[in-house]
Amino acid sequence: MEQPSANNPIDDLALMRRTAARDESAFAELFDRHSGLIFAICLRILRDRAEAEAVLVDIFAELWERAGRFDPARGAPLTFLTTLARSRAIDRLRARPKDVPTRLDASDPWMPPAKSENPLSAALLEERRRKVIEAMEGLNPTYKEAVELAFFDGMSHTQIAEKLNRPLGSVKSQIRQGLIQIRDRLRKYWQGSTETP
Repeated sequence: MEQPSANNPIDDLALMRRTAARDESAFAELFDRHSGLIFAICLRILRDRAEAEAVLVDIFAELWERAGRFDPARGAPLTFLTTLARSRAIDRLRARPKDVPTRLDASDPWMPPAKSENPLSAALLEERRRKVIEAMEGLNPTYKEAVELAFFDGMSHTQIAEKLNRPLGSVKSQIRQGLIQIRDRLRKYWQGSTETP
């Protein structure tokens, strides 16, 4: 028999059952495991942090209220959550007035690229992505690994600590230090690219 692990759907299923029985610690564990990925999905669709956070809260509130209705025959808990995230984010996007601009700064290097017909815009976005990758490559390997797991794999700090066999406090510090170094490197680039000859 397969042993449950942090990324195992069997373990998630047990947490869903406990959540349905109003076990707050199981609910908190589901949130800790999957909120990063769910938020990333919502942000990619909505391109607005506040709205993505609101949808994230709605999804987990709905999970708390309706966990007993989850049917494991229809898929794994993570599949259920990601499908719900896409659906709720798209619903919110469709309800948004057409003339309301998104509130995210397009220069945010963590922002997913916008669909653009303008070749210059696409080239600038590609350059920004390259600069973020370059900034990541220059990181201390310990910081880089923790940052990648948090932001590209959507893992929680607890999951990262378990995966890397490091203390939770160390993981949080490594992510913070990595982000500070990335920010400083990108700040130098952005300031240098805005200077006129």
